[in-house]
Amino acid sequence: MKKDLDQLVRAYQSPESQEDAPVSEEGVIVVDALVSKAASVYEIFRNALEYAESHLLRRNAIRRILRRHWTGEEDVTNVAQTLLHELIWAGYLPNKSVPLSRHDDVRRVLEKYQVLMTAAETYQETYGELADWILDLTSTEIEALLEMSHKEEALVSFAYGRLKQKVEWADDIDLPEEERDMQLFLTTHRALLRSNPATLRYRAFLLFYPDWKSHHPDRVKEVAAHLQVVYEAVEYHVTHPKGEMLYRLLRKKIILFKLIHDLLAEDAGRGQVLTLGAGLDEEISRAAHERYKAFRSRLGRSVLRAVVFLFCTKLILAFIIELPYEAFVLAETNYTPLIVNVLFHPLLLALLGFTVTVPAKRNTRALIDGVRSVLTDGEALKMRVRNKASWSSGVRGLVFNLLYTLTFVISYGLITWLLVGLGFNIVSIFLFLLFFSLVVFFGLSLRYTKRELVIVSGQGNVLTAIADFFFLPIIRAGRWISLRAPRINIFLFFLDFIIEAPFKMAIQIIEGWLAFMREKKEEI
Repeated sequence: MKKDLDQLVRAYQSPESQEDAPVSEEGVIVVDALVSKAASVYEIFRNALEYAESHLLRRNAIRRILRRHWTGEEDVTNVAQTLLHELIWAGYLPNKSVPLSRHDDVRRVLEKYQVLMTAAETYQETYGELADWILDLTSTEIEALLEMSHKEEALVSFAYGRLKQKVEWADDIDLPEEERDMQLFLTTHRALLRSNPATLRYRAFLLFYPDWKSHHPDRVKEVAAHLQVVYEAVEYHVTHPKGEMLYRLLRKKIILFKLIHDLLAEDAGRGQVLTLGAGLDEEISRAAHERYKAFRSRLGRSVLRAVVFLFCTKLILAFIIELPYEAFVLAETNYTPLIVNVLFHPLLLALLGFTVTVPAKRNTRALIDGVRSVLTDGEALKMRVRNKASWSSGVRGLVFNLLYTLTFVISYGLITWLLVGLGFNIVSIFLFLLFFSLVVFFGLSLRYTKRELVIVSGQGNVLTAIADFFFLPIIRAGRWISLRAPRINIFLFFLDFIIEAPFKMAIQIIEGWLAFMREKKEEI
């Protein structure tokens, strides 16, 4: 068991990049600082409208740039140069630090996937899905090329090895061992690195083709020849129903590996802090409290951004829907529903988000015991994957479903009765219930993010049971709406397809003009 821990320590001891030697300015990509400032401000504004994890922003930007400049037919050399320049403009890569050789690295990646894009054109019925899938793989591989973080992958391998020994599968789960291992690896990747579906697609794809990064032409031709089959195989594993069930189990334990990462990172990879000495408890406690602090900061930013976005959205809807309806249909204006509809939901979201607490003392003690158990191959990671008993079948299931339906009627009926008493019209009631469901679901989702830190069990009481009775139907409705509502953010659509292309073109022209003026100035 010590062998895999030693391998993890060695991964943290080795440098992230082999390109640490200083490079002269002639050998790096240089963009104008003024132009870069304007582009980075635009990117900050755009990202404020997109609810995405901060570690996914650069990958999302790569995908967005590729979607705008690369459809599989352009000169990939120009696309590679444009991609890197725009990433530096936006602040995703440092100016005067990226070697010019990166152009060739990105070009080789694009050439490889261009073959797949061409092959996708032969599948007319599924071309759109295949093109998006290839774009996910391309952007993720380029992101991995730019990041070059082998420490994270080493941590995933370490966690997977430990978990594989401790996770037991119930006999009633009919799943081949290879699929169990695949699901455990992908779920570990998702839980530990907060990987999104695009990243998981790329990781699953690499498990099928480990030599894919070698850019071997025969391998590329093989994948292109069986593109539809490869796509379906990868998607089968990424969207496997057992994956979600496994994720719910793993996320309760994954913080233990994150703390090991923190300890190794702060220890400069020496591994001395993991020697189980007397000071280990103190180091784990300090790392845990740093995690608590970072969580509160990240949660605060997320809640504030969501509140501002929600307030602006509700204000716009009040002017374009509620006010015209009251003025032209009802021929009267009641400002109470308007004010309530604009202010209530942002305030509720702020209340749900800013009141999250972490049971620090009790949880920290459990984290210390858990990390020690992982390092000594203890039983902290032991868990059993089993199918849940069905409560929705037979007479008992019929009774439970009727009672559950009754909770919907009671919850929404009570809220509607209160709104009618306040003078709400049918449009105002619909908008209130719609956003109330979404806000409660989204707010509780934000609160539940503390699960990535907390491994102690919560304590229920009578008030919790009553709240579950009334709010569970609303939460379920909010989840149903969020999953089935149109996924197009109209503001982002406007920015990405109407504003971004001419804006980036203008930046390119301005940068060229400034370079031209500098050249003329040097001639003088």
